[in-house]
Amino acid sequence: MIMSHTIASLSALMRSIQYGSALAIQGGEWKRYLKKSISFGLCYAGLGNKISSREAWNAGEAAFLCCAYDVVTDWRCFDRESRRVFEEILRAMVPSVELQNLAIGLYEKEQSHKLEDNGLDRGSIALRFVLGKMQCEADRDAAWGDIDKIGRLLQIVDDVLDYEEDVVRGETNCLSSSRREIYLTQLLKELSDDAVNRLFGNNNSILVRVIIRAKQKAETFLTKEGFLQEDANVVSAKKGPICASSSTHPIEANK
Repeated sequence: MIMSHTIASLSALMRSIQYGSALAIQGGEWKRYLKKSISFGLCYAGLGNKISSREAWNAGEAAFLCCAYDVVTDWRCFDRESRRVFEEILRAMVPSVELQNLAIGLYEKEQSHKLEDNGLDRGSIALRFVLGKMQCEADRDAAWGDIDKIGRLLQIVDDVLDYEEDVVRGETNCLSSSRREIYLTQLLKELSDDAVNRLFGNNNSILVRVIIRAKQKAETFLTKEGFLQEDANVVSAKKGPICASSSTHPIEANK
């Protein structure tokens, strides 16, 4: 996995630098921007074939595109000019009209607050986009059986790890709903150690490490005391919504 991680992070870094000016990344934003893109790349490398350099490179490009998506939605709050720039980058990097429409369709769902299942459909759409960009969607569909289900589970992983920050920022998070115990239980059941090994391989990838970290946190949340403590921490830190948006990607490495 070391080679795949290296290739994916390098690809994400190069594209991020290439398009940083177009996305109007300011001086103080560069560190966070590059860290986010590279973190995505490290995780997305774990979705592909560990011996395929092509999939790893494309994973890095998908990581940059997901980072750019977060910039124009979370950071720029769906600004019209930022959307125009994102669409230009998307058309330049993604020849597939189907994948372009997938990304823009998700943008419009988020903007109009029409996400489904407490926002978990974000994970399904994002995972299909990433695998499509990696050119391995058909292979993963055959191996996994239900990409949409895996995408929802990975969105739960992301929501678990981002819970405190999302609540403080007023962003969509499935754990803010009355179904949070159902989602946590589903995560632990459907992404058991055996399931993770079957889906993502018995390796020490960043992706697997992040999933393990989320499961450990989910176990803590399932105790009444655990959630009460986290909610207390959130209340003490909360300053109100910053932007009516949500983090949209399967998962991020730097949790």
